[in-house]
Amino acid sequence: MTTFEVFDPAVLADPHAEYARLRAEPGLAYVPLLDAWAVSRYADVTAVLREPLLFSSARGMGDMMSMVGDAPISEDGREMSGPGSLGRSLIASDPPIHTTMRRLVNRGFTPRVIGDYEPRVREIAEQFVDEMIDKGADGGADLVRDLSYPLPVTVIAEMLGIPAERKEQFKRWSDAAVAAFSLAPDAERFRVAAEEMFEFFVEVIEDRQKNPKDDLVSMLVTRGADGEEPLTVDELVGFCVLLLIAGNETTTNLIGNWMRMLVDRPDVESALRDDPSKIAASFEEQLRYDGPVQSLFRGTTAPTDIGGNAVDAGARLMVLFAAANRDEAKWGADADTFRLDRQPTDHVGFGHGIHLCLGAPLARLEARVTAEVLFERTSALELSGDIVGTQSFLLRGCTQIPLTVKPA
Repeated sequence: MTTFEVFDPAVLADPHAEYARLRAEPGLAYVPLLDAWAVSRYADVTAVLREPLLFSSARGMGDMMSMVGDAPISEDGREMSGPGSLGRSLIASDPPIHTTMRRLVNRGFTPRVIGDYEPRVREIAEQFVDEMIDKGADGGADLVRDLSYPLPVTVIAEMLGIPAERKEQFKRWSDAAVAAFSLAPDAERFRVAAEEMFEFFVEVIEDRQKNPKDDLVSMLVTRGADGEEPLTVDELVGFCVLLLIAGNETTTNLIGNWMRMLVDRPDVESALRDDPSKIAASFEEQLRYDGPVQSLFRGTTAPTDIGGNAVDAGARLMVLFAAANRDEAKWGADADTFRLDRQPTDHVGFGHGIHLCLGAPLARLEARVTAEVLFERTSALELSGDIVGTQSFLLRGCTQIPLTVKPA
């Protein structure tokens, strides 16, 4: 039986060679530390993601996330209490609950709504890039610390109507969530952070119920859709936490992985500086080539078959998005090569099916605008130290990218 050791330091540093090995094996690989089966081929991954009732997010992501809380869940799946409710957010729910929740929150993420944020995102990017330039003359800048982390957390804080000055607290919460799925998992740290997040967002929600403002939380607490009841407090908390952590980490790591690619591919940076209209395409290929989300979990609700392999009911599946995105059967013999002209419109970097990432348009906007401003205001970006990568099997990114920055 093939096994997949997710905490092997070599795998955490660069998992793609191991993903290739898993794809080449005829069966599913067993992940002993997680008691899960790894799904790695593109055809199998998309097949799983297309059937949300057979391959349950509630029994996959929900059960794993709820390990940090002991909150009871009612028969209809909606009434939760305390930080355990974080395990029943959009990312960890199934139809019909997911359908209702998604319809309610989708109003804040339409193309028009997200497009309206572009001028403000550009202002924020210009501020952080200018500050990074000031630090970067002697190699003292860091792309993650100075730009790719503070930008998305500032944008999301403004969307939610909460002070961006709390970004250090938000970072501590995000770090705790990521650490729960890392080389040194710390469930207690995650539990404490979950309790703090729950208490914080309950206060925000209660305030908006009494004093609505022009922000996303106010919109969600005051209106339902199609005659439906608004989200419950626990559902709202789960959504806010998901947006704060997943929205922040996804953009931070997307931009970081993109910069790590540019360090190895100066020809790509030159092409993008010469023709900034290709920046959006570069991030689409980055999502395929080395995206931030490595995997999410599903649980089988009935006996089934995946790629000719029998799987029992109640099995936990580790669905490897990043492995599928390098599958030679889908992308050809050069799947391990970053190609600016590839146009991979059907990658699974943001998922697939009903759980396609709600915040994908926002992440794309933030990444594109950040890169545009970065190239507009700099003439060169040079690595001034070692890149430090994340140590998580769930998210791949960078925690440090030290740079010397030359202004335009």
